Amino acid sequence: MSGPLRYITVTAPDGEIIGYAWGSADDTGWIHRAASSTDAFRAGIDWFGRIRDAHRRGLTPAGVLELFSHEPGVGPVTEAPDMAALEELARIVTPADDRRLVDQLVPAGHPAWTWLAEAYDALTDADREVAWDGDGTLDDGDRADRTDREAAHRAAADGGAAGGGAAGGEPSGDGTVRTPVPGPAPVYSEQVQRVLRALQDLGAVTEEYRWMGHPLPEVPSSGRLSPADAVRAATALVCGERFHPGLVGDALHSGLLDAVVLSLRAWHAESAADGVSSAPCGRAEDGSGRQAPAVPVPRAAGGAPRPPQAPVRCRYCGGSPAVDVSFRAHRGLLVLLGFRRMDGPMCRMCGLGVHRALTTHTLCWGWWSPLSLVLFGPLTLVRNLLAVRRVARLAEPGPGLLGRRFDPGLPVHRRPRAYVALIPLVWVVGLIVVAVCAGG
Repeated sequence: MSGPLRYITVTAPDGEIIGYAWGSADDTGWIHRAASSTDAFRAGIDWFGRIRDAHRRGLTPAGVLELFSHEPGVGPVTEAPDMAALEELARIVTPADDRRLVDQLVPAGHPAWTWLAEAYDALTDADREVAWDGDGTLDDGDRADRTDREAAHRAAADGGAAGGGAAGGEPSGDGTVRTPVPGPAPVYSEQVQRVLRALQDLGAVTEEYRWMGHPLPEVPSSGRLSPADAVRAATALVCGERFHPGLVGDALHSGLLDAVVLSLRAWHAESAADGVSSAPCGRAEDGSGRQAPAVPVPRAAGGAPRPPQAPVRCRYCGGSPAVDVSFRAHRGLLVLLGFRRMDGPMCRMCGLGVHRALTTHTLCWGWWSPLSLVLFGPLTLVRNLLAVRRVARLAEPGPGLLGRRFDPGLPVHRRPRAYVALIPLVWVVGLIVVAVCAGG
């Protein structure tokens, strides 16, 4: 789709970006984030249904985005130059995505690491020569092994199927699903099958990576992959063999399978020595694939990895650091009382912007009823003052992931609306002074 469009960014409660809802002049749609978790992908399916239902009920695309932009975890409506720019945004891989894949691996003391080392070290040149069964059939023993392997692959591929196809086939360019067809089948040696089973046993084949629609990671000149890319490659090889017979054989000849095993073993050795798992960094936004320094993920007693702590991000711009605060506004008009509240988390910039706007509103309109004058107005101002002190202690936020952040604007004491309430106050004080003087 060419031409500009608008979109909103939807995030999960833990801060992970689920995907992007977009609207053009006459249509709406949803783009899943390519590297999102399985839970986020399922949540994205629900969001897609909600977006479509709202559009079918008669709301314009702009109205749909405006409606959902006020929900918790949804960013403001943002402009994009075209669909390609939004798709590029959805392809960004974050450090949290890599950590999630690495966390699928079993602890350093698990016997699956030994099984992988023994199976790989026992590979010979003869094992790397893959024979093909020309008529598409296997003998009983090989057929049983392949049946067991395919059952495991099918379970592991469910996550990838959710990313773009059904569990029993692969989506083609026209949207149909292509299922495996009988034909010449590769016959892998027992040692190669042991390596593949060990990769599954240690968690390198995971539904957290939706392998369909993603190219295989390329082997760098060093011959080593990052741990997360090794998991991606292992998942794609084992699951993709069902739909592309011979994929594992190609990896044996190209060195990709060797890179996967050696990279995982090297990471395991470092983790066992250090007592931490070094999660790799995510890719740069420009698609260069450069990796930043590894981020250590501490392990709890017994070697089990602790769940990664997602950074707290601003609800409105997606920047970090952020703190969970709430700001309030109050309006009083004789017996009519109005209250407003905006909740966080908020970064420093958005927090200051919300504080100054709501506090100025309260100073202007929060005194025009008896209860507002003696209770609700002062209480609102005190609460905002306590909240803004927490926000002011934050460092400047990093780049926003959800779009534009709030502009703090002028401080409260430099806004004329903050002094509107002084006009009637001065008038009342003047009346009292005149009355006192006249009485004297």
